[in-house]
Amino acid sequence: MPHRPDPWSSPSSRIAPARRLSRRRAVTLLATGPGLLAACGTGGRSTPVAAPPPVIRDGARTTARGPFRGLSDHETSGHARVVFSAGEVIIELEDDFRFDGAPDPKVALGNQGFDPNTILGPLRANEGQQTYALKAGLDIGDYFEVWLWCERFDVPLGLAPLTLT
Repeated sequence: MPHRPDPWSSPSSRIAPARRLSRRRAVTLLATGPGLLAACGTGGRSTPVAAPPPVIRDGARTTARGPFRGLSDHETSGHARVVFSAGEVIIELEDDFRFDGAPDPKVALGNQGFDPNTILGPLRANEGQQTYALKAGLDIGDYFEVWLWCERFDVPLGLAPLTLT
């Protein structure tokens, strides 16, 4: 059987380029998942995701909008809106959006409560404008709320009830 180099001890390893990690520690770090590592490394702030956010095109129209309020002792403010742009439904957190931070915030929808099947993705930033595409198979007409939800602790962080415009 040919000898295979140990990937954990490779100097070009992406896991720890500065120093060698034991196999046990590397497996533990991988098992915790990128969300935990990202939250620990940023003081609880969200980190950018790999997929580019949807773009609101010229001629887009807002169909619903609402103000955020904080939940579970979190401060959340600003506005969310639903935008139809080039045949795509986009949930936008507007320029005035602000959030005090949490380890695992996700953007989701709800109708008289959070719906875990509607998670649109991790919060990209604790403040400012950001967009999220509606997941395939969801009908925006079934939802009247935008939620910030901490998936790790299963608690609400913020809520924006939407009103038709």
